Amino acid sequence: MRVFVTGGTGFIGSYVVRQLHSEGNALLLLSRQPESALSKMPNVEVVQGDLSDAANWGNKVKRFKPQVAIHMAWESLPDYDARTSIGNLYYGLNLITLLAESGCESVICTGSCWEYGQQAGKLREDIALKPFNAFSAAMNALHWVGREVAREHDMRFIWTRIFYVYGPGQRGTSLIPYIIDCVRKGENPEIKTPWAKNDFVYVEDVARAISAIVRESQKDGVYNIGSGTSTSVQQIVEIVCNKFKFPEKCGTLINPTNRPVVDFWADISKIKSDIGWEPQIGIGEGIGKTINYHTGGIVQ
Repeated sequence: MRVFVTGGTGFIGSYVVRQLHSEGNALLLLSRQPESALSKMPNVEVVQGDLSDAANWGNKVKRFKPQVAIHMAWESLPDYDARTSIGNLYYGLNLITLLAESGCESVICTGSCWEYGQQAGKLREDIALKPFNAFSAAMNALHWVGREVAREHDMRFIWTRIFYVYGPGQRGTSLIPYIIDCVRKGENPEIKTPWAKNDFVYVEDVARAISAIVRESQKDGVYNIGSGTSTSVQQIVEIVCNKFKFPEKCGTLINPTNRPVVDFWADISKIKSDIGWEPQIGIGEGIGKTINYHTGGIVQ
């Protein structure tokens, strides 16, 4: 299958590209950098550019004639301000229009659990959305308007809401890499909300989910991609401490505040039923793999 990918050299995207490549797909990646390890793989071509200059690379996409496109790029993260969000909304809609005009059969977009807003409990795809900042509002708008653009061109449109992804290669300032780095140095991580619980999903499972949607999806739809369970920050600290073999320090690594406790997780019954995907790597195993990445495998 011919698949065009934006964001394919990012944290999640690089795993998605490797998964798709392992399944024999021909890939065209949009990247700001013309050379990367991914570009050296057979049946992978890179077109240089970013979302804002589609006039310079759009014809290459049309000549490639993608059967499926995966839009994962969101420029300037972790900047979530209104100007950046509006720009990404505009670029995304232009891209979806270009893909529709190229005869693309399906487009898959990666959204965020932030679209649900500050809700609690198990979150289903069909509950009311409550965007609470420019980023989540722009995500919702891209979903709704992009779906209509695709419908007008008879192009299948799939929207995914990804929960808290972690794993090797994640930005070092993210929660789990930060905790690992502090613990391995013997330092106390500054954890303000130890009892907050989120749905942490391992990056390889996310890549498998997106690849499964490419293969199996036969209709428009929205799918949560998460572990289906919630894990507290305190539990993550304890897992990391145990991996480093000093569990007695777990209680001293916390500096809590009195913020309200957050606890939510993905309902993944729809993607299980429609696509046949479910996560394979639990939080303990996933953190272990992440620790081994950061330590060169010296911690078992």
